[in-house]
Amino acid sequence: MNNQPKIYVVDDDADLLSAMVEIIEAAGMPVRGFSRGRAMLAELDPEWDGVILSDIRMPEMSGLELLAHSRTMAPGVPFLLITAHGDVRSAVQAIQSGAFDFIEKPAPPEYLLAVIRRALETRRLLLENRRLKERIARGTDLRARLLGRSVAMRNCRRELAAVAPLDIDVLLYGEPGTGKQLAARALHDFSGLNGDFVQVDAATLTEANFAAVMLGQGDDAPVTTPMPHGGTLYLERVNALIPPLQNRLLALMEARRSDARFRVIASAHGSIEQLRQTDAMSDDLYYRLSLAEVELPPLRERESDIYLLLAQFLREAAQRHDRRFPELTQQDLRPYRSYHWPGNLRELRNVAEKLVIGLKVTLQPAAPTAIGARLADDLSYDDAMRDFESSLLRAALQKTGGRKAEAATVLGVPRKRLYLRMKACGLLPAGQD
Repeated sequence: MNNQPKIYVVDDDADLLSAMVEIIEAAGMPVRGFSRGRAMLAELDPEWDGVILSDIRMPEMSGLELLAHSRTMAPGVPFLLITAHGDVRSAVQAIQSGAFDFIEKPAPPEYLLAVIRRALETRRLLLENRRLKERIARGTDLRARLLGRSVAMRNCRRELAAVAPLDIDVLLYGEPGTGKQLAARALHDFSGLNGDFVQVDAATLTEANFAAVMLGQGDDAPVTTPMPHGGTLYLERVNALIPPLQNRLLALMEARRSDARFRVIASAHGSIEQLRQTDAMSDDLYYRLSLAEVELPPLRERESDIYLLLAQFLREAAQRHDRRFPELTQQDLRPYRSYHWPGNLRELRNVAEKLVIGLKVTLQPAAPTAIGARLADDLSYDDAMRDFESSLLRAALQKTGGRKAEAATVLGVPRKRLYLRMKACGLLPAGQD
């Protein structure tokens, strides 16, 4: 449970303050009391999702003065004023100054709690609407969030779009730097969930800090825990989670209730085969997460996207550093297309940063291919070309998941020609044309 206060109560009368705090706590709402308005203002955060309840007549700072300061510091936070019986003028002034509502003394506990709950619901809806607008501003289409025209990236976006609105957990995998965090964020933003997106690096979790980080228990607990109501827990590098903690994570996932539902998006470095072969994940955790598996393709399989991505990264870096967009010639760009990009998007982004700043960029050539190694062993020209063509066809088919029509598009050849070349290279089963 999140024990962060949802209600701040301000009253200089210690007995009344204690009584109101007790009533609110008994209703299951986290609350904090203040005897002075300035002390409350020191804790006020404009993004706080709670409400303020204050007496109107206080010596150091009146409730109306506190209302004015609160409206300046956190204009969206609902403010409730407690007025004396019959003090209509103050009540009207409070509403005109922006108070959410006023409560006359003495207020029955049921009425007090009803007004507070109504204010909390209003605050929740306001924040939800703000988050929705922010998501819309970040892009309403996955194509605007995950750039790329390559077949590999189009397939990836199609899979992400299919699982984003579903109430299922997701496992993202791929080489380091392929954009798994960006994909996880996009899944959350296009899911329709109202809660927060909370990221936790599984490699930093230990048996000693698990309860504090994941459940918000203990003095060292973070302000935001990964169990947001109706939100997303993004567990990065889930394959680095030690076995005892994998079991504890499974228990948390199994214990999710309808009123405290959260989604888990996990990411792992490497392929599914590598995860299974190394026993990095227990069978129970893998099968719990593997209902939806999405691979983020490496940059070397997205050759047609490299210039598009480089241009975007250059624009971002130029804006960030307040520099001019660098002018690059075709000769300058030629090595980028054939480079292996072992660091994937992260490496390409770093290259863009260097180009904008004016630093030297050196791309190390890729290791010799298997074809090149065999040529060194006096392989004949015909055999070398056949090996090269077979490797090219296999790579295209692997990139498109075996879909021959898409493979033909990737290679830029008619589908009939693709079948003929696959047949010539022995890549078609007997009897298939």
